[in-house]
Amino acid sequence: MKAIKVLHLIPTLQSGGAECQLVNLIKNSPKEKLEHVVCVISDASFFGPTLRNLGCKVIEFNLHQKHPFFTATRKFAKVVKEENPDIIHSWLYDANIVSRLAKLFYPCKAPILTSLQCPDYDPETIKSSNWNSKKILALKLIDKITAVLTNPYFVACSYSTKDSYQKHYGLRKEKAVVIYNSYDETRLKTCAEEIQKLREEIRLAQESFVFLSVGRLSPQKNHENLIKAFAKLLEQTDKRKLVLLIAGVGNLEENLKELTKGLGIEEKVLFLGRRSDIGALLEIADVFVFPSFFEGLPIALIEAMSKGVPCVVSRISVFEEIVEDGKSAIFVDPNSPEEIKEAMLKLYLDEKLRESLGREAFKVVTEKFGDNLIKEWIDLYSRIKCES
Repeated sequence: MKAIKVLHLIPTLQSGGAECQLVNLIKNSPKEKLEHVVCVISDASFFGPTLRNLGCKVIEFNLHQKHPFFTATRKFAKVVKEENPDIIHSWLYDANIVSRLAKLFYPCKAPILTSLQCPDYDPETIKSSNWNSKKILALKLIDKITAVLTNPYFVACSYSTKDSYQKHYGLRKEKAVVIYNSYDETRLKTCAEEIQKLREEIRLAQESFVFLSVGRLSPQKNHENLIKAFAKLLEQTDKRKLVLLIAGVGNLEENLKELTKGLGIEEKVLFLGRRSDIGALLEIADVFVFPSFFEGLPIALIEAMSKGVPCVVSRISVFEEIVEDGKSAIFVDPNSPEEIKEAMLKLYLDEKLRESLGREAFKVVTEKFGDNLIKEWIDLYSRIKCES
């Protein structure tokens, strides 16, 4: 049987969650069943080489303006004609709109599958991100109209994301399936030399107790309250031992660095930028802290759990869906630096609790995010192809 050819469209191939999920999907796909081609609207510099090394064709449009719908549509329609895919799979807002416009203005037989990676239209998402509500309403209208006209399939990364789209977007329950985001175990493999190199790079003493957070430096990830919580923690403990590592890039970096200076803890909070050595970072971490205001299903958290690192997470629906408070993670109110601090202090003082949370977190990853996920993708693609 001929492999199903899937043409993906994504805004960038930077180190975000949707990008990681796309790479993991392609990496784990059996070539006799799935053939992947990836179109990137703007920049493919981070994950592009990885995909090309896997033998995947990556096509870059190099369009860097905001919402380049019509230029990207013309370019993508040309690729669709040349590649003649069985399925078009779009990731994130701009790609969703472009794929639908291409189908409208340059008709093709390939059905569209839209990935839902975040509860974009949830009021809490809009509020936490400081988005303009009128602008979001206009974007949602474009989203809904193009969806009505092209009738795409939908796949959500979590049940909470699917529920949010049903409530705030009007998505019919039967129109979407859920396939959890996966992680790439090989990406996290490391060695003693890499770990030692990392320690030397950041000048980390062997006796240090490491809190780690990995994620884009944006309002969503709530680094401001994390830093405030860490400052409070330093007031109650032996500050010589504690360090907070923050891996990621984003437009809040300078503001967050200024915050650490204002709190007098700039030497205790290290901003590490975009990293390719996440496995080594997780090996030196004692606690992973992830107090996001909202999420779809973050791969960074799954990776931490897969390494058995005890986690502090915000009390939001997606985390309640995958972990249990006090058993496989500790939940906190993301709006409360005091509550975040208390959870961090509790884990700092209790080694047995850290060990039990880490063990249970690893079990959750094994049960929910294992090898069966690729079968779910194959089944979904096969069903869509048969129905089209």
